[in-house]
Amino acid sequence: MYQRKIMMKIKLLTGLLAAALTPSVSLAINSAETSVTPKDPAIVNQERILYWMEQRGEIKPTATEEERQNAIKAYLGDMSNSSVKGPKLEQVRLQKNHSNYKSGQVLAQKNGQNTTVKVLAVLIDFPDLKHDAHGLTASDTDMYYSSYPVSHYQDLMFSTTGFTGPSGQNLTSGYQYYQNESGGTFNFSGQTFGWVTADNNAKYYGENDADTDNDKNVPELIKEAVTKAVAANNINLDEYDIEDPYDLNGNGNVNEPDGMIDHVMVYHSSIGEEAGGGSLASDAIWSHRFYVDTNTNGYTIPGTGKKLFGYTIQPIDAATGVVVHEFGHDLGVPDEYDIDGSEIGSPVAYWSVMAGGSWAGDIAGTQPTGFSPYARSYFQTVFGGNWINEEVINFDAMEPGSRTIDLVEAVNHDSGINQIRIDVPPTHVEFDAPYTGNYQYYSNEGHYMDNSLSFNANIPASGTTSLSMKARWDIEVDYDYAQVLVNGTAVAGNHTKATNQYHNVTNFITGASKDISGAEGALGWVDLNFDLSAYAGQSVTIEITYVTDPAVGGYGLVVDDIALNNGADFYNDGAETDGQVTLNGFLRVGSTKPGKPQNYWVQLRSSNGQDEGLAKTVYTPGVLVWFADEAYSDNKVEEHPGHGFLGVVDADQNPVMRNGVIASSTLQVIDAAFGLYTQKNYSGDSHLSPTAKFDDSLDYSLPEQPQSGLVLPVNGLTIEVKAQASDSSTATVEISKASAELVANFNFDVDYQTVTFTDSTVGGDKNYSYLWDFGDGSATSTDKAPTHSYAQSGVYDVTLTVTDGEATVHSKTKQVSIADALQVEVITAVDGATVSVSSNIAGGAADYSYAWNFGDGTTSAEATGQHTYANTGDYTITLVVTSADKQQVESTKSVSVVAPMNASFNSSADGLKASFTSSVSGGDGSYSYAWNFGDGSSSTSASPSHTYAESGAYTVELKVTDSTGVEKVVTKSISVQKKSSGGGGSTSLWLILLLAASSVLRRKR
Repeated sequence: MYQRKIMMKIKLLTGLLAAALTPSVSLAINSAETSVTPKDPAIVNQERILYWMEQRGEIKPTATEEERQNAIKAYLGDMSNSSVKGPKLEQVRLQKNHSNYKSGQVLAQKNGQNTTVKVLAVLIDFPDLKHDAHGLTASDTDMYYSSYPVSHYQDLMFSTTGFTGPSGQNLTSGYQYYQNESGGTFNFSGQTFGWVTADNNAKYYGENDADTDNDKNVPELIKEAVTKAVAANNINLDEYDIEDPYDLNGNGNVNEPDGMIDHVMVYHSSIGEEAGGGSLASDAIWSHRFYVDTNTNGYTIPGTGKKLFGYTIQPIDAATGVVVHEFGHDLGVPDEYDIDGSEIGSPVAYWSVMAGGSWAGDIAGTQPTGFSPYARSYFQTVFGGNWINEEVINFDAMEPGSRTIDLVEAVNHDSGINQIRIDVPPTHVEFDAPYTGNYQYYSNEGHYMDNSLSFNANIPASGTTSLSMKARWDIEVDYDYAQVLVNGTAVAGNHTKATNQYHNVTNFITGASKDISGAEGALGWVDLNFDLSAYAGQSVTIEITYVTDPAVGGYGLVVDDIALNNGADFYNDGAETDGQVTLNGFLRVGSTKPGKPQNYWVQLRSSNGQDEGLAKTVYTPGVLVWFADEAYSDNKVEEHPGHGFLGVVDADQNPVMRNGVIASSTLQVIDAAFGLYTQKNYSGDSHLSPTAKFDDSLDYSLPEQPQSGLVLPVNGLTIEVKAQASDSSTATVEISKASAELVANFNFDVDYQTVTFTDSTVGGDKNYSYLWDFGDGSATSTDKAPTHSYAQSGVYDVTLTVTDGEATVHSKTKQVSIADALQVEVITAVDGATVSVSSNIAGGAADYSYAWNFGDGTTSAEATGQHTYANTGDYTITLVVTSADKQQVESTKSVSVVAPMNASFNSSADGLKASFTSSVSGGDGSYSYAWNFGDGSSSTSASPSHTYAESGAYTVELKVTDSTGVEKVVTKSISVQKKSSGGGGSTSLWLILLLAASSVLRRKR
């Protein structure tokens, strides 16, 4: 069976890849060419977007923070990229590499193997935006140069000694970055060509599609760029085809030519849309990684035999961070931010270059932070080399107790362990119930699968024998399939297909059962029937198989109530009895199923080496704990808060605030590292004490903002920092496993009278059932994580009783306090223009957070304080108090203040003309002006000019009156002096007369 599976995988993969190069059989998800291209939210630069919006007059320099944020939202638009589909050929490559990574991760250690990639880089400008007439100034971009020659990009990417920054400083090149991250074993090389000029103006390529909000014609620009560069420079493309990443010939060798250009990087002559787009605004190109001609898996460059397929594109002012981030995609690692571009973002941020770390540095993007441990492990498996020296712990096999491991900083590739991987048991997840009874058979879900269940039967010699079962399925059409085999031969049934466009199989099941007419319920249960009369009188092996390809796919196949009938049932299996069938990859499950693999990574992050960019942030160095969950393929935290494929566990669960509200994930994880030293100071974070110990029984979900937290499984794992160098270059961690004894436990989160409970039980056989008593006489619950609403305030004893699969029982009781309703009163005391504020609070649960708005655009997050108003007037003070149990109440108070009015003016004289500039503060802010210039003239302007008739000294008076009638009078003496003629005119006249007299004398002689 094992050999049959291996051969099937080889045939499956080579067949798919061969089909990929056949024009009549496209592996692109969409049969039509995909022209719109993705936005990469990780590289958004909000500061620059606002700058360019101001430059274009789209927002005022005086715009409020709210107005600015709304403008950014409108500019960014939809960043979900839901309409952009990558080619299946690329998905096959990534899934294959991931499978190799999964199977080889334990062995993926330092091997010194060097890898060299060679990049074809092309610079392209536009007829209406030439690279040497870009119109940029030093304030327009941090990466401003007076010119952008080919040599600049060659050095930016490939220099072994760095490249010259805008101020003459030496900055890290792409080559140096990958050398640093790989421990000197990955060589990022290539050649840059250009500039060439596109056929159309810039807007043609970067204009956003009206339906998708994505750039419309970037692949066309890429084809033009490479075609023009090859023609102009007679480029030998054989030099750029040394890899076969898709293993197109199926021989397992990825280090050979495959007819495709390996790596293409294109730079265009505009600011990127992700950074405001310059003069083009949203018509600029958004930097990204994508493909051309996905329907034919590439475009053949005219006059060559080489195809152009994948590419990355960057703007004229690209920094190292964007270059290495986009090339990370080229190498196969995914984005680690929320790819839907949510405001809050995933809990990764600056800790990884595949998230916000691409923007680190004194000059944004010039000191990108390192790759995540996931990406490093992936690169180690795919490329070999010196990316990691990883200690792997199988937590399931680990005996209860502790072990100590010495860590070196992640940037140290020369000595010691620079990351730890802890594989934890997958948790059971909810699964739809069986058709009948308590159990059902399930194919499982995944790629490269050839799973089966089988049983033996004797078919009666006479009569008609049929096989029936209840089934539901969701199977990628034709790429994946299920079959019923009798003695190894697929038999036809009432819902089987005869032919498959991708595989040499017949009599197979594919698609979705719920699409069949008459399917039962939302799950789509149907009856499957197979005539087995051809096997009358035989002893047979009946097998149900499920086969999948390397990418995409549904949940698979579920069957229940299997029966053999010959006038009457002579075989029945409703999966209720274990051992009736042989399971080879199939599972016998109830209303739960085993989850996907999960693991932790432990790193020591410092501010040294490639992580120097972290020193430019408020991120605190220390031991960083990551959690990976293969149940998720992305970090869309708005869609599944608390969950993602990879995230950073935040050691400090006290929310970080910004302007009185909970900040985004970028700021929440500034204190994520565990350690022994006080955190860096940040104005929105008053909790700076270090946290040395991670304990998976604690809550790291940040209930106040679950998008920034992680919901973690409870396995009895603790990780404690026992020693840490002052510069975080070394640390010692103690990894512990709790006793296997069943111990019930739970956490809870109170939202006024509604409480959400989460199980944190450890030990036992992990096959838990639950019984919750909420202590108020209400009905009990058997959910793993129930939510309960209490009718009134009080203290309640909540008991969780857990029973495992071996009938071991344990209970845990905790008290839950429900507070009275929160009440808030604002207290004020007015003294002129200054107001002292405080509050009376009743109810709610301490501690309280405060958000004051003084009605003049000023805010505060302090419990009490004073505020001085600039102007006289009536103001409404608003206080929003949030209690620890998430009650939130708003209270307002109106105040009237009087701000003393002050006035002064400055003057300057130019001959008889005097200019005056007034300066007024206080009052109600609405002023009228009355000037008396001391010569009988007057003005009502704020800053007038006046020309005097005569030289002299004058007393000037300014009277300022506000709309309440308050007046302020100021006077000042000034002197004006008529400009002297300087005698120039008389001298000229005498010179003319003398010359005339001289001429007369000469004539007389």
